[in-house]
Amino acid sequence: MRLRRMPRRRRGQAIVEFAVVLPLFLFCLIGALDAGLWAVQSSAEVSAVEEAAMIASSAGSSPVSETAPDARAVTAAISGRLRTAMFGTAVESWCAVDTSGACAPDNTQHCPSTPAEVQAADGPRVVVVCVSEADPPACTTPPRGQPSPYPLGCNDSPLITVRIIGFAASLVPPGFGPGAGGFELPTNIAATTHTLRFAP
Repeated sequence: MRLRRMPRRRRGQAIVEFAVVLPLFLFCLIGALDAGLWAVQSSAEVSAVEEAAMIASSAGSSPVSETAPDARAVTAAISGRLRTAMFGTAVESWCAVDTSGACAPDNTQHCPSTPAEVQAADGPRVVVVCVSEADPPACTTPPRGQPSPYPLGCNDSPLITVRIIGFAASLVPPGFGPGAGGFELPTNIAATTHTLRFAP
């Protein structure tokens, strides 16, 4: 039995169809892979920032300490989990350095407000861990008709905020998606909690 050869016109049609379908297929495949990668990275960041907030608020293993561990200590505690999920992305700490070379106190830290700030300071595909502390407002004599203490929350413990911010490595090519320059996606996740220290 002889096999019939495909006519030349049909072969040309098949090549054109293949040339049209292949880019669409590759685009969908890369999009699906990138969506899965983004989901894994986001999940890792959320759990890491929650753990970091707990570590920072309780001053590590000593709740009687008067100061929380600095950003470097918090980063060291969670960087293993982050690096496993965020391959291709550097994880660093963000802190203003004092005269001794250590991170300055948490209440003097100013976390970056946008991923672009991190990229300008540390380069592409870098996320940073920033720890900051905000003291409650001082209590004052309440105006007539206002309950004490005044203002509301003035006798609360300080608030600790841990932020993971920057650009994570991605499969998104330049010109597609919300990445700054391509092959990266912005991330900005924060957790805030009251300090759990028992020191006066």
